Amino acid sequence: MSALVEFLARVKPEQHDVVCALDALIRKAAPELAASLKWGNLTYHHASNVCALIVHEEHVNLQVWRGADIADPKGLLVGSGKQMRHIRVGRETKVLRSAISAIVKEAAEATRA
Repeated sequence: MSALVEFLARVKPEQHDVVCALDALIRKAAPELAASLKWGNLTYHHASNVCALIVHEEHVNLQVWRGADIADPKGLLVGSGKQMRHIRVGRETKVLRSAISAIVKEAAEATRA
């Protein structure tokens, strides 16, 4: 069973569209990343963790491990942690695909170093 299918079995059906859209975006932006379940979340990684999908009641966070170091001209990344940032995506949110793709690509590159 794929990590995505296993993750979807754990989350509310009304969150499936957002999760699937973000999963497709991440896989297209950084196809070299593997996906697995870690800490109950769908996590994308190579040698290091890059990003993860965290499901909340009304939205999904795209968590980016090195988000504090990523260029973010659209101001999508939020949070105040030392390294981690996230993008909050709700069912009604218009997803800025190109901006999120650029963030995922840069995050994948940053965690290789």
